[in-house]
Amino acid sequence: MRDSPENEGVESAVRQIREASTEYRVVDAGGMTREEAQSAYERLAVPPSVRRRYRVRRVFGTNKYTGGFFGKGVPALVVVENGRPQDVYPHEEQDGTIVTIKDYLDRLTRGEAGGRELARRMDALRARIGSVGATARELIDEGRRR
Repeated sequence: MRDSPENEGVESAVRQIREASTEYRVVDAGGMTREEAQSAYERLAVPPSVRRRYRVRRVFGTNKYTGGFFGKGVPALVVVENGRPQDVYPHEEQDGTIVTIKDYLDRLTRGEAGGRELARRMDALRARIGSVGATARELIDEGRRR
């Protein structure tokens, strides 16, 4: 499973997230029982897949044992916003394309639409917690210069 395309770029994922100063949590699923992994899969991967209409069943398991590899054989990145899972990577689009964790991170760090969306969300969060004297874009640019 380690060499599967779903695992591509996982090692650099945590490093990129850390560099972006984004809040994150790493969960080692190696100690989870099958039932705990299944529960995590149903709670974190299924809702975004239904809402966004992509497949995760065979990415994280088999048709018979759905979610069996969630976080174990196949690392997972769950994007959480306001305490709810919004997206899960890797996943399979309706055309059969696998969208990996690396694909998601590349889209965010390119500075294109994904980066602008991230900056917009950071600005919205900053507005809720109060002024820090700079926009998210200014903070990101300052961080890149260092």
